Amino acid sequence: MKVHIHRRHLSLVLAFFLLFLAVTYWGAVTKFLKTVLGAAMPLLIGCVVAYIVNLILRQYEHLYLRLFPGPKARRFKRAVSIVLSYLSIIIIVVLVIRLVIPEIVSCVKLLIANHSRVINHLIDTIQENSNFKDFWKNFDPKHFDWNKIGKYIGYGVGGTMKTVMSTASSIVSATTTAVIAFFFSIYLLIYKEMLARQFHKVMDTYFSKIKQPFMHVIKTFDDSYSNYIVGQCKDAAILGVACFIGMKLLGIPYASMIGVVTFFGALIPIIGAILGASIGVVLIFAVSPFKALVFLIFIIVLQQFDNRVTYPLVVGKSIGLPSVWVFAAVIVGGGITGILGMMLTVPLFAAIYKLVAEDVQRRRRKAAQLPQRQ
Repeated sequence: MKVHIHRRHLSLVLAFFLLFLAVTYWGAVTKFLKTVLGAAMPLLIGCVVAYIVNLILRQYEHLYLRLFPGPKARRFKRAVSIVLSYLSIIIIVVLVIRLVIPEIVSCVKLLIANHSRVINHLIDTIQENSNFKDFWKNFDPKHFDWNKIGKYIGYGVGGTMKTVMSTASSIVSATTTAVIAFFFSIYLLIYKEMLARQFHKVMDTYFSKIKQPFMHVIKTFDDSYSNYIVGQCKDAAILGVACFIGMKLLGIPYASMIGVVTFFGALIPIIGAILGASIGVVLIFAVSPFKALVFLIFIIVLQQFDNRVTYPLVVGKSIGLPSVWVFAAVIVGGGITGILGMMLTVPLFAAIYKLVAEDVQRRRRKAAQLPQRQ
């Protein structure tokens, strides 16, 4: 008697076998995955950098083709656009540093100047304390065990050296990772069309049946993340500039630094605006409580205007995620990976929400058509 084994049954048995091995040797599996992830981390960071830079690159390529439509000039389109994209990012970073660093220095100087009296008063109190004077009079170095003190000092120096070496190693590792990620992102941007063609060939060869739905999922996630990044950056830039101009007109200090903080805070949905306003109030309160109150009123009005006017116009309904799910995405993302998770889970939830909504509509249409066919 011939027994016919279906390919799906073999796939199911193989999947259960792999799951059994993963559960049985979970420690070795996690260690192997951590090793692979650590080795591939520069490449993963390079992919993220290339994806973000590609959003700017598209705009520069479109502008380049409009300015230089000739066939000879097209050969330099990618190189010129890549240089301009990275140069734009570098200019923005340098500009932020030039705006923030002087404000931080002045803030630290002000805090030191305001608290110098408190520190001097504390020192005078310690020196005039009777217990401190009695201790200093009865202080006798002969009663100390200098061998133990020498060992403690030796341990302290050794611990300090270990800390210094560990810090230096971390800096070198981070620098190496950043350099590799930077050059890998450039390679990805140069050869992105070639990589796309190779990906489509692999899908056509091995996964032709699921290529169309898979590519639809990829496109949905790409649209969600690109719309979110571009929209949030535009809205955050408008909010940061408006905050800077408003603080200058009202005569509130630290306008540059708080404008930058407001920009970066606006990149985080819901919670970012609260964090930016809180930092600004604390810094300004050290200078003038009245100006801190004025800033608080101003930033509340500005954020309400942004939420009701600017954000809908700039971002619109490109994300397509209801506010309740935005709040849920921020909470879940913050609990998993902190601030970075708050920023990344919103477009992730938006893409999943859109895919689920499409699938529900498709199933309901099929269910509505079934009685007609019968």
